[in-house]
Amino acid sequence: MSTQTSTATENAIAQNGTAQNQPPPPPSRGIDKLLIANTTLAVWLIFLALGGGILALYYSQIDYLPEVEWKASLIYLFIGSIVGGVIGLLLTLSLFIPGVLWSHFILLDPCVDFSLHSGLSAKEADDDLCIRTIIRCLGLPFLVLLLLSHLFLLAGKRPFWLAAAGILGVTFWWMRRGFSERVKNTCNDKTGAHSFKYAAWFTLSVLLSQITMYVIYWLSDAPGMTFWQTWNPQNLEFFAVLTILCTTGVWLSNHAVAVLHRQHPWGAIGAALLAAGLLLFTADHFSKLSMKLMNHYGLGYDQRFNVLISDNGESFVNTLGVKPCSKKLLCNVEILSKIGDQYYLRIGDRDYLTLPKADVVAVRRLN
Repeated sequence: MSTQTSTATENAIAQNGTAQNQPPPPPSRGIDKLLIANTTLAVWLIFLALGGGILALYYSQIDYLPEVEWKASLIYLFIGSIVGGVIGLLLTLSLFIPGVLWSHFILLDPCVDFSLHSGLSAKEADDDLCIRTIIRCLGLPFLVLLLLSHLFLLAGKRPFWLAAAGILGVTFWWMRRGFSERVKNTCNDKTGAHSFKYAAWFTLSVLLSQITMYVIYWLSDAPGMTFWQTWNPQNLEFFAVLTILCTTGVWLSNHAVAVLHRQHPWGAIGAALLAAGLLLFTADHFSKLSMKLMNHYGLGYDQRFNVLISDNGESFVNTLGVKPCSKKLLCNVEILSKIGDQYYLRIGDRDYLTLPKADVVAVRRLN
């Protein structure tokens, strides 16, 4: 009986020896379980935070804080989610996805070596990535391509996409040659296939960044500008500052995501969110991005309306010393805020006033 028991134990150890020699998986933390179980809620909260941040930046630009009742809060939560969702998806394409592509399809591929010491296994290389090699082989080309793409934004819509297509073609050819030299000897029989794969994923990361920079440029009402129309020292200074800040933020974020994503996914997400917040704040400071975004919803400066008001509204306006252009009609009005029970208006580029929504009869938009 004892012989059979010992034999069974030895067989169990022999069969499970590999599993027993491996360290047990680290226990999941409560916050990880919570976020994984509520991924949709977490994503919505991130988008809502971005949308709320943009709305807060906008109202700081117009120096006004609306009063919002709880019964109307769902409408503004929806607006914040939509605005934040659009910007959040764009920033995800630029600040997070390229780093994930590098991490999954290039850095940890067994046929290319980005570790500090050659000859390591995939698991060991994951813990021993060489940051300097990543910057030299991926980061510097990515930085040069981002700067070139930003400069071609000044040429307008069609020239930008023609230049972007040329940049992508050169990127694929250049990176394929570079990756051909980094394929390990054990994979020499498929060097062409591996270098093609690495170059394709890297080129895709550049394309995603180009799409993001153009859409944000378009949302800022700037793609119609050409180099000659922007030959203004102040405009060019703003463009240069934004180009440097945005390129630096995207570049650093993608490096952090590429290195952290496999072992520390929440650290990678946190780095991307931090970069997103800093980019939104700096972009709004230099280019009034929040104001330009609200312009697409008919709010803010440069959106002109004629407003027909009621008898009570006319009495308010006259008492405040604002002269209507005709009886019950306010001309050349900019609606700065619609949140709450009152409109916040700028009349004639000089007079600011609030007017109850109940006293606004009709609005005509002027082009």
